[in-house]
Amino acid sequence: MGHALACPKSAKFRAAACLALAFAATLGCRPAAAPEAADPALASCVPPSAALLAGIDLDRLRAAPLYSKLPIAALLGAQPLAGADNALLVWSGRDLLIVARGAFREAPAGATLLEPGLAVSGSPDSIRAAAAQHRTGRTGAPDLLAHAATIAPDNQIWAVERGGIALPLSGNLANLNRILRAAEWTALTARIDAGLELRATAACATSEGARQIEESVRGLISLAAVSLARQPDLATLLRAAEVSRENTTVRVSLPVPGAQAARLIEIFSR
Repeated sequence: MGHALACPKSAKFRAAACLALAFAATLGCRPAAAPEAADPALASCVPPSAALLAGIDLDRLRAAPLYSKLPIAALLGAQPLAGADNALLVWSGRDLLIVARGAFREAPAGATLLEPGLAVSGSPDSIRAAAAQHRTGRTGAPDLLAHAATIAPDNQIWAVERGGIALPLSGNLANLNRILRAAEWTALTARIDAGLELRATAACATSEGARQIEESVRGLISLAAVSLARQPDLATLLRAAEVSRENTTVRVSLPVPGAQAARLIEIFSR
């Protein structure tokens, strides 16, 4: 089937996971029929095992004034994303799959071409699952894409995840797993222009669960701000994050000026 990427413990996986989760965003956690969250060809490669989807509108992202200053610029310049217009990152709970759409005449390095312009890379198992799903012409995770449809059009980066799972994150991002396991759905996105607009929404089964997540989020923000004691401008920025709870839903919002965005992302992606 072609070449495979390294296993989920690799540096490439950690970088991709950070890309999906270090940027935060919002979702009203109700399925929506339209608009589509992803190119149909990309969506057709998503297998039923998907637990998290992250979309990247590479064309719009590269056009943002802030893009060249962000650490992710180097990641997105690597194969198989270098020549892609759009991409989906699919995490199954075990494997990471990258599905990329672009003007590919041949398979990018480390990827398999399913059809002209559509490349996938990941473990052999994830590539086989993507190819089998693509042949059906349907997505294997319509619920995830339905949730994503409410946020994808307005953000260059978005992610939606079913609750109850943990991601193999390390460093500062590992603290997110407590929240991801407790929520029924979590949505993450970033809108990038001259600065960043970061948002996150967690939907819970009960109001008590939402209260616990709200307390966890506030605690993590406080700890993160303390860790930035030597960079008081970033600490002040984090403390200004808006955290709200309504019934079973918790929302977090953090606008980040361009001058501080690259520094903040680099610190919390370590």
